[in-house]
Amino acid sequence: MPDILLKTMACDKQARIFFVNNTDLIRTICHRPAIKSKLLRRALGLTVSAASLLAGTLKENQRLSLKMKASHSTYKWFADVDSQGNVRGYASDDLLKAPPEILDGLSMPQFVGDRGFIQIVKDVGMYRNVTGITDMPYRNIVDDLSHYFHQSEQTPTHFALHIDYMDDGHIGTSAGILAQLLPGAPDGLLDRIKEITRRLPDIPSSELNGEPFRRVPFLLFDDIEIKETLPVKAFCGCSKEMMFPMLYSLGIDELTAACEKNDSIEMICHICGNSYIFAPDEIKKLLAR
Repeated sequence: MPDILLKTMACDKQARIFFVNNTDLIRTICHRPAIKSKLLRRALGLTVSAASLLAGTLKENQRLSLKMKASHSTYKWFADVDSQGNVRGYASDDLLKAPPEILDGLSMPQFVGDRGFIQIVKDVGMYRNVTGITDMPYRNIVDDLSHYFHQSEQTPTHFALHIDYMDDGHIGTSAGILAQLLPGAPDGLLDRIKEITRRLPDIPSSELNGEPFRRVPFLLFDDIEIKETLPVKAFCGCSKEMMFPMLYSLGIDELTAACEKNDSIEMICHICGNSYIFAPDEIKKLLAR
């Protein structure tokens, strides 16, 4: 069974709650060879997991981009999602090049620092974007995302993200919950939902993957109804054709030299890490243009 997002109504229809099983998605994005730091894997994993939940808030053809920046000005990481559940996640070059032993010696609050911020850009269609920016007072990403929606959109929101790691640092299981109160919800309801979602890490991993995951909402809430399901997956959208401008940017001299040596050139997508090989004949055709 693929990773899936469950859209539900709960608490006497006073809250919409999304549940996501995204283990394969998070593994695909966070175990790329370029990501060597466990801390970066966790930061990116939490951000991508949150993005996959936010797919449930999007209407047809809408997209949402999430940008995180630590106090270190060049340490940035990103997640994009569309209404079809296609998710991307990547980090800035400086963050990827940072020595893993340095990053892994930091706690998450130390990594985020006191000048971190969240920026969310939502494409609402008709060439219009809505942008919101907030600080990260909690310095742990999860509570900072809840803070963003409280401050930027005045929507009472709670994220519960659980990523389980194996002894070797690889991701074992990933699941998440996003709860948002609807207009007219009583005071204190979000606190009760927070208390319930704290039990997410206690649910066995066998229940958080595959078909059993559909039972999770009913394990946590008595008054809940699944309204819709949506598959979520890692999807970049890059192609060999999209790499031609990057290839051309190497310059005429380097491309000519490759042709003379009969060498191929490899171009790598900086978002997903996919590799594209350009044979000498393809490079010659580019030069002929």
